[in-house]
Amino acid sequence: MVLSDKQKSNMIVKRKKILTEAIHLFAEKGFEGTKIQEVAKASGVSFGSVFTYFENKEALFHAAVVEPLKNYEEDILNFNPEEEDLIQEIESMIKKQIKIFANSGSYLNLVVFIIAQNKKYKDTFKELDLFNINFRIKLIHLIENGQKQGLLYKQNPTYIATAYTSLLMGLRLNLIDDPSSNMWEELSPFALQLFGPVKSKNEL
Repeated sequence: MVLSDKQKSNMIVKRKKILTEAIHLFAEKGFEGTKIQEVAKASGVSFGSVFTYFENKEALFHAAVVEPLKNYEEDILNFNPEEEDLIQEIESMIKKQIKIFANSGSYLNLVVFIIAQNKKYKDTFKELDLFNINFRIKLIHLIENGQKQGLLYKQNPTYIATAYTSLLMGLRLNLIDDPSSNMWEELSPFALQLFGPVKSKNEL
C-alpha cells in the first residue's frame, strides 16, 4: 500500500511526538522504570502504534538518546576555530551553547543516566562519547589557535576543553532557573575565563 504525502507527514509527526515523550519519561524514570504504555499515553497513541515506529523498548531508548544528537551536533559545533576575531567567536560560541544547554534539561538528564551506566548501554554510550570527542577536538583547535595568536594564555588546551564541556553539563544539571532567566546569559563571562583570555599585550 502506497502512502499519501499527508499520511507520511502524519507518521513523521507521530514518531517525533513519541520520541519527545520518551525522552522526558526515560530522563525522569530511567529505562527500567519507564513503561511503553506510559509513552503511548503521553504521546496520544495506542500501545501498538509505538511499535510501528520502534522495534522494541530498547530501540526506542537508543533512538531517544542518539537521534537528538544530530541536531545538537549541528548547533553546538557551529563555531569556527579559524575565525579572525577569535575572542568574539569564543564569546558568541559560549552564549549560544549555554542557551542550548539551558533549554535541554530533560535530554541532558537522560545523557547523564547513560554516562552513569555506560557499561550497561555500551552502544548508546559510544554515540555520546563520539560526539563529546568531536566537540573537544574542535574546542582544542580553537584554543590552540587563540594561544598562537597571543589572545589566550598558554595552558593545556585539552584540560581547558574538558573543563568547559564539564561546565556546560554542570550548569544545566545544577541550576533550576527557567531557560528564559537572565542568569544563563550572565554566566557567559565566567565561562570565558576558562579559556584564559589575555586582556592586553602587556600581560603576555
